[in-house]
Amino acid sequence: MKIIVQTGDASLKSQMQTLLETRAGSVPVDRDFGISWDCLDELPEVAESLFYQEVLKKAELYIPDVRIRKASFQADPSGLMTAVIECERRRE
Repeated sequence: MKIIVQTGDASLKSQMQTLLETRAGSVPVDRDFGISWDCLDELPEVAESLFYQEVLKKAELYIPDVRIRKASFQADPSGLMTAVIECERRRE
């Protein structure tokens, strides 16, 4: 799966890319950091929903000032999925 983060905030984009491109369990100091890829074994419709819920949960935990505006999923002709995550910083 390819992941694209769309935001006008370069720092936020970097934080989100790092979180979303890290597989949960792969960071020795914090095994919960990152995204669980278990959902990707499900049917596409189920995988999209589970992945979105995982993104919301982990973003709230690790980047509390982010607001996920939208997540969309596209498949290319070969079946490769691309997740497009639109986000912004929360306003105080």
